[in-house]
Amino acid sequence: MSIFTPFLLVAALSSSDAIAVLLNSAAATSPTRFAEAQQLVLKEAKEGKPLQQFVVGVTTKDPKAAKAYADASRDKIRRLAEDRDNPLAWYLLSMEKNDFRMLKRAADGGNIQALNALGSILIQTSFDHKIDTNRLEKALAQGFNCFRRAAAQRDPNGYINLGTCYLRGFGCEPDFALAHQCFRAAAEAGHPEGMDYVSANFENGHGVERNPELALLWRMKAKAVRGDKAAQEWLKK
Repeated sequence: MSIFTPFLLVAALSSSDAIAVLLNSAAATSPTRFAEAQQLVLKEAKEGKPLQQFVVGVTTKDPKAAKAYADASRDKIRRLAEDRDNPLAWYLLSMEKNDFRMLKRAADGGNIQALNALGSILIQTSFDHKIDTNRLEKALAQGFNCFRRAAAQRDPNGYINLGTCYLRGFGCEPDFALAHQCFRAAAEAGHPEGMDYVSANFENGHGVERNPELALLWRMKAKAVRGDKAAQEWLKK
């Protein structure tokens, strides 16, 4: 299966889907879907599920709730990481402790969020003007590979990051057509930023034939996903 095969998000969120949505940026989906994920994860955290408790602990903006949920579940998450080498557990611990070693372990295990986070760190490293050429090329190649692995799991953020690499030539030769395919896959998955990129590509003819009508359509889709009522009404027509 091509890594560019688009998929559509289902209407109802599973527990694992909700955790993934919550661990990704809120900008990666609609406000409604993000709120739905928050409610489901919090509900299951209150039911005593340790994974959901720790997710709430590392994502909530409420300091008291963060401490309570993290303290209640930390030992179980740590055992899940150390005894079972669970990639998600390693990623959650890396978030709490800001630990690069744990992040890399999670990425090595294939955790999508860790792959995107590690790839971003590696690409950012390349902007250090003091880095030598060999380290620069290695960092870019490793970052590109992280994003490619995330995209191979059909992750919308992975598609966005990989598309940016193709667009800017980070760890690869610039390729507007491949960048557009990545952004289109993210857009089809409901990622509003992907829709923005697709709209811009159709507007400017980058990697795809110029098409003002499709540019407008995707621009309105992006607005609608972000909650713009006028755009939602426009799409209904």
